[in-house]
Amino acid sequence: MISRTTFRAYICGVPSWLPLTGRDQGVMVTFLAVVDVPSGMADLVRVALLYLHIVFAVAWVGAVLFGVLVLRPAIARVPMPTRKETMRRLLPVVVRYVPTSAILTIVFGTLLYLYIGEFNVSALLGSRWGQTLFAALLVTLGTFTFGMLVVTGSARRVLTHFEEEACAHGAEVAALQRRFGRGQIVVLVLTLVIIGMMVAATEGL
Repeated sequence: MISRTTFRAYICGVPSWLPLTGRDQGVMVTFLAVVDVPSGMADLVRVALLYLHIVFAVAWVGAVLFGVLVLRPAIARVPMPTRKETMRRLLPVVVRYVPTSAILTIVFGTLLYLYIGEFNVSALLGSRWGQTLFAALLVTLGTFTFGMLVVTGSARRVLTHFEEEACAHGAEVAALQRRFGRGQIVVLVLTLVIIGMMVAATEGL
């Protein structure tokens, strides 16, 4: 059973030190203190949402990290004919896998955020924890939109040129590849900012 003296949270983004006694502790106390989990029973819905959110977040951020830190420098050393064939096979997977992981991360993270706050938006936005995570959600949506427009959009256009029998748009393809690579770096930086915001919310900063 969750103690009503101290909320020992194992949920990403909830301060582990958050007290649950007294009215002077703020709005966050109001909706957390009413949660009464029977002794010996886990909140399966919350655990499932947390699990799915973390799994897809690892898939999304991991793919971006791998692309920027491993794949990008490795591809640059590959001769052009081999690079073209590698990218032609790789990009269709990227444009499906990364956006799907990002969407599921956002969906399950939003559901978890609302579930913890018992879908009381005004209560969530009335606490520093809720405000920080809401800001993180907005940054995440912005990151996803940027990624779809710049990174995924560039990848699809590159793939279209690669499918041509005799591509006569070498300069355009090179510009799109640079745009794709720089966009990945921007997405990586923004995802690290999002993680920092979640850590800040967890620690009550």
